[in-house]
Amino acid sequence: MKKNLIVGVIILMMGCQQNTKQQLEKDAKLMATLECEARQLKEYRFKVANDIRFMEDSLMKTGKALTATQSKEIDSIRNELTLRTGGLADKITKTMDSLFTVQYKTTEQRHDFDVATERMLQEVCK
Repeated sequence: MKKNLIVGVIILMMGCQQNTKQQLEKDAKLMATLECEARQLKEYRFKVANDIRFMEDSLMKTGKALTATQSKEIDSIRNELTLRTGGLADKITKTMDSLFTVQYKTTEQRHDFDVATERMLQEVCK
């Protein structure tokens, strides 16, 4: 009887560890996906900024100014990118806060989460 209880406890503990590992992988994939999206958005913002600077430099060399339509379009693009960046930053912050509050409370758990996220990032963000 005592032996069955010990075996049952060991099986239960192994099941909990498996669930924890599965949850860690799921959470790491979520954060890696968000981080990859943030990196891609950053690269896109830099590309757009370079394109705008190139256009402005080209116009300046020819002695022309931006038209009102071009200025509005540039402002619109900047506003859109600012909103997207802010929204994604909020989403990442809220997700991390939620995960750290509920699942990853200790320094060791957070370290394991960071390692798993970095490993998943290599897969997700190619």
